[in-house]
Amino acid sequence: MSQELSRVRTARFALAASLFALIGAGSADASLVATFEVGSGGNASHLQFDFQNGNSYLYLVHWEGTVTGRDLFDIVGAAQPGYFTSDIVTFPFGDALFGQSIGSDANAGFGSPPDFLDFWHYWTKESATAAWESSFVGFGDRIVSDGSWDGWVFGSDGAPAAVPAPGVTMMFTSLLAVAARRRRSK
Repeated sequence: MSQELSRVRTARFALAASLFALIGAGSADASLVATFEVGSGGNASHLQFDFQNGNSYLYLVHWEGTVTGRDLFDIVGAAQPGYFTSDIVTFPFGDALFGQSIGSDANAGFGSPPDFLDFWHYWTKESATAAWESSFVGFGDRIVSDGSWDGWVFGSDGAPAAVPAPGVTMMFTSLLAVAARRRRSK
């Protein structure tokens, strides 16, 4: 894929996601702050982070081969060093996400009394239209598939916020293009 085509796809993805967020597609408690497209390869998965302050970030991560939910972090981290920072703690039973920062948003914790909710809750779904499910495997053991979604929510046991699905993003991109053509033809 040419660099120009990649820039156009990224710009369309960001514009449509921002437009969708502005018209109220997200939950009342969340705000889609930014969307990013990173990585390379013929497969793509979504990686979503919902911070305790209500800010959400959505990544479209391209990849090849066999990739785990943990590998998605490495792909994003390599694309955004210093902006995307993860504190992953390794235990004998697997990896755990202790802290995550994206830009100026950051949360960290492992669950403290009284509510024990101050930790990153891991959710998955296999497609944009599927329902979120709390993951029963760690992100180091989850093999992602083309079109799958991994979601992380801090400080709540609720599912990730509603954000635009790829089909919706393409629909808004198409509507924007039609509107722009109409304006130019007048």
